[in-house]
Amino acid sequence: MPRRTKAKAEAETEILEKGRWNQFTANSRFHSDEDNAAAQRRCRQLIDGGVAAVDWLEFYGQK
Repeated sequence: MPRRTKAKAEAETEILEKGRWNQFTANSRFHSDEDNAAAQRRCRQLIDGGVAAVDWLEFYGQK
């Protein structure tokens, strides 16, 4: 896994602290804990590894 730079870590912290993810957390109540955990894993994959890091077959339920 790629190392996070200090700037990237600070940016992520700022985003979370300023509540820019309110919509995500508000929508999470409409889904199961398992679905929310899977969505968070995919988001982390996108942030850390880009589009190629996501298992799109799994995402679309084709596995």
